[in-house]
Parts: sequence; C-alpha cells; structure tokens
Amino acid sequence: MNLEIIKGSENYVCQVIKLPVKVPVHGLDNLVAVTYQGNTCLVSKDTPEDELYLFFPAECELSEDFLKTNNLFRHSHLNIDGTKRGFFEDNRRVKAIKFRGVVSTGFICPLGFLGIMKDVKPQPFNSLEIGDEFNIIDGIEICKKYKRPFKGQSGFSNPQVKRIDQVVDSIFVPEHPDTSHLLKNTHKLSLDDYIAVTYKLHGTSARYYNTLVKRPLNWIEKVSKFFGAKILEEDYELVCASRRCLKSIGLEELPGKNHFYTSGDLWSEVGKEFFEGKLNKGEAVYCEIIGKTYIGEVIQHGYSYGFERPKVYIYRISNINPQGIEVDLSYHQMKERALQLGIDVCPEFYYGTLVDFITIYGISKYDKEFNYVIEEMLSPIFYNKLLEKPSVLDASAVEEGFCIRKDTYPRPEIFKIKSKAFLLHEGHQLDKQEVVDIEENESTINNN
Repeated sequence: MNLEIIKGSENYVCQVIKLPVKVPVHGLDNLVAVTYQGNTCLVSKDTPEDELYLFFPAECELSEDFLKTNNLFRHSHLNIDGTKRGFFEDNRRVKAIKFRGVVSTGFICPLGFLGIMKDVKPQPFNSLEIGDEFNIIDGIEICKKYKRPFKGQSGFSNPQVKRIDQVVDSIFVPEHPDTSHLLKNTHKLSLDDYIAVTYKLHGTSARYYNTLVKRPLNWIEKVSKFFGAKILEEDYELVCASRRCLKSIGLEELPGKNHFYTSGDLWSEVGKEFFEGKLNKGEAVYCEIIGKTYIGEVIQHGYSYGFERPKVYIYRISNINPQGIEVDLSYHQMKERALQLGIDVCPEFYYGTLVDFITIYGISKYDKEFNYVIEEMLSPIFYNKLLEKPSVLDASAVEEGFCIRKDTYPRPEIFKIKSKAFLLHEGHQLDKQEVVDIEENESTINNN
C-alpha cells in the first residue's frame, strides 16, 4: 500500500481516525457532535464507535470518484445511484458551516467509503491504521487542497520560471514552508520547551532577500572573461517575492505577471520602502503585509485592521550563506533584528515554557506525576478560552488565530491554530467569486 501527500496539500490530507466521543447537541435528535484535533463535526447518533473513520478538514476538495461512488453529491444526477442525494456541492469542497450553533470544520465518514471506489482494492484500504494520512492511496487521488477556479489571465507567464536563471540557485530564495495545524503536531512538543505564541495576521505573505544574483555582463566584460580575466559575475541584490512568486530583482520588475492590485507590485513597493539598503548580505526576512495598498485597496477583504497603508509584521529572519544553507535567528534575535530594521514583529501573546502556558491558561495546578496528553491540554485552552475573540489590532474583525513557535536548529518549528469564526469567514470569501484572495490565486496560477 502506497500513501502519498501532494505538495501544497500537506494541511489538507485525509486522516484515519477512531471516532471521537459523541456529544449531544441541543435541538438535534439524530445528530451528535464529535471533535477531532479541535475540529467539530456532526455525525449520526447511531454511528458505530468500534470502527475506523476518515477525517477531512475544511477546505479539502474531495475527488469526484470518491463522492460519486458514495452518493455524496447534492445533485443526485452526479451520484452513481441517481435516487440518492448527499450534501456536497459540485465543487466537492469541505466547507466550514454553522448549524444549530455548532461550527463544523471537517467531514467524517466510514473508512469503508474507500472500499467501494471502483479502483481501490479491498486489501490496501483494510490495512490502513489510525494515524495514517494521505491525499493519494496506491495512485488514486482521494483529496487535495481546494482551489477556487481561476478565471482569466490565461496568458500569464510565471516569472519564477522565466527569470530564475538570474538567481544563482533557487535555494537562495526559499519559500516559507506551509504551517501545520498545532493539534496535529503536539507530539513534537515537550512541556519544558520554550514557546512563543503570537497572533496570526490576515494579509499577504512576503519575502525579502539580499542574495547573490547573476550580473548581466557588458561586452567588454565578456571579452575580458573570454581571455581569462576574473570578472565579477555575481553580486548581492534585493529580491522581492510574494509567498509563491518572485516579483523583482534589484527592484527591477520581472515581466509577464499579474500583481492583482491596480496599484501594481505591492511586494516590491513595500520592499523599496522598508528593506532597500537595510538587509545584510545573505539576510532573508519573511513577513506579513496587512492593511491597504498605497492607493487604498484592502489587501484582504474585511481585514484592513484600520490601517490606511501597508503595514509590515515580521515572523522570521534567517541568514543564507553562499552555499545556500539557511539558518534562522532565534525568536529573541529576530525581535532584536526587527527592532534594528524599525519593523514590528507579529504581536506576541505569550513567551515562556509550555508547562507555564498550560498552568496559566489551562490547568491551575500542574502535577508532574500525572500523565497529561499535550493535545488534550492545549485544545480547550485555545478553543474554549483564547480563540473566537476580536482581533488584538481591530475589534471589528475576529482574530484569525495563533502561531506557536518552538526554536530548533536550523529552522524553527511553527504551528498554527485558527478560529472557527475565521474559518467561516474564509469559507464565505471562497463562496464569493468576486472577492479575490491574493495568495489563493497566486498559488493557483503558479501551479498551472
């Protein structure tokens, strides 16, 4: 049995689970709530508890064959049995929904749903175990990250492919890795770990590098090089990038791309204002741009945070040597370097040991002799006490969530946990075709 995870869909995998504890919901006679890794789902009250199940998080896109063979489409003509109806729309997306006061942020179904798919053999799916996760099983796609169909821009050309030869090697401009869900990764935490809990901001990601770039040689330099003279072929330049896409080199705009804002290249404009001439050689800064563009367009719908122009918050700083080896500054070093740059870091909620965090916000008196499960301690702290509140920056918007950082070498481990109210907001934006999500569309374009 071969299980695969699709690059870019690491947070949108199918997980094999045991059914969590059923909790009655007031006003519902036939449905109960179950919660897995902080995600609440509604299932039938008669759901057997001694079987294995599949869990899909919100914003997963399930395969057409999976939904069709299990008669899960709302439009019955799409199902293998045209007399049966499910509740999935044609786009096959798992949505965060609110029903009778319960915010559901996932979908749970029996493991046996795999077994009736025409191309899945019974033996592989029967050998799955609790904890297995995948997008693809034995070459058959089950789910992936949902991406709204992108309309237009068919002539778009990817500057990262078109001009990457200008950069010595792609490792000099590494992307910030996707941040995994906190409650999926509590096994990576120990109670004596020092952690930073910071507010997660809703804007657009940006990357800035003072990195080695190939110099265009003039004809004299080319002739001199031909006759053996040593010519400087590389020099350090400011490279500006969004989450997925290079935008400019030396503040010279790369051709053939859509910046999504009528104001143009927001990322390079921010680079010029905040980073030009300030970064050390080999230094890289990863940050979030929130607020509005320079001509007043909201960067993320509903989340201007009251700022009338771009506002930058740093969440990582690293140094990359000429061999392409990247080493991050520690959390405190990052804060100090950001202070030198005159730029804020993402607002801090807590810094200290994990056990002190749990003691302050969860268990009033921690007993070292008791066998605590970290996930079971953190879930109620965040979901019952810290999330679902107004933003620390703007009381008119709900807080997106938190990031939890643990310093490790050479790169910190950073996990996230999102508000359910924010997931509902995020889902509503995906439903509105006229509302553009810059990061979603960039990811779509760059993967076409």
